[in-house]
Amino acid sequence: MFVQDNSLSATQIYFSNQLQGLFSEREVKTMFEALIKQRLNWTSADFLLHHEARLSESDLLFIRSAVKRLLLHEPFQYVIGNTEFYGLSITCAPGALIPRPETEELVDWILEELKEKDSKILDIGTGSGCIALALKKNTINSNVWGLDVSESALTIAKENAHELGIEVKFLSQDILSDHPLEFENSSFDVIVSNPPYIPLNEQVKMEPNVLQFEPHKALFVPDHDPLLFYRVIATKSLSLLKYNGVLFFEIHEDFAFQVKDLLMDLGFINIELRKDLQGKARMMRAQNVISNYESK
Repeated sequence: MFVQDNSLSATQIYFSNQLQGLFSEREVKTMFEALIKQRLNWTSADFLLHHEARLSESDLLFIRSAVKRLLLHEPFQYVIGNTEFYGLSITCAPGALIPRPETEELVDWILEELKEKDSKILDIGTGSGCIALALKKNTINSNVWGLDVSESALTIAKENAHELGIEVKFLSQDILSDHPLEFENSSFDVIVSNPPYIPLNEQVKMEPNVLQFEPHKALFVPDHDPLLFYRVIATKSLSLLKYNGVLFFEIHEDFAFQVKDLLMDLGFINIELRKDLQGKARMMRAQNVISNYESK
């Protein structure tokens, strides 16, 4: 047996010894507790009260499998299969990016704008569906669409919507395609996108858990055209947004002013840049003052 005995405490020592050096002590404790709570369907109180519980052989093999995957740098969210985003449990799998805390800040900003109004919202590059689902959850009577080119991502997004009991319309569409986006009676109050924005040359600086496991299509843009998705999405948004409708982007901090200039050149007004809690310029808002008729 790979642990001294099948007690929970001995298993935790094994888990910690295997992962020390790769993660902080706090991270290891958090991951172990999360795995045990999921595996045994325990609450936090159960975990504290049953620290000398005995694990079955299949439970021990589950923990060993998790250790092996973590040692290979697989993200913990993929190992455990979910993460929390804006109070929602979001299923995570390699077909979609793992939701990030800074994206929750973007959702906060959008909800400030909406002020609980009934709205039509489009999330371009929806991935796991986390943004679309969080917005729909917090604006119950809004109509929300999520768009993605990846069928794998859309499968995950639809699974999340089903599990959470939240109604979002997820559609397959390549935003870079020349084909027009077709929506029934489309005229959106809000369009939001967290598009690919990392130049390929930045791969050398990235952690292996991101580079080796998360979908590159959702991460990277050509070095010679880092604003590719911002330009296409902003241009198409002119004919998709209502007059005075609002466009929100999550952005690469190094290209904040280039994105702002792009939006100004296209005719957007009231362009606002916000920093995340780490002090990085990561979010942008812009208002459309071109009518649907004028943009066509």
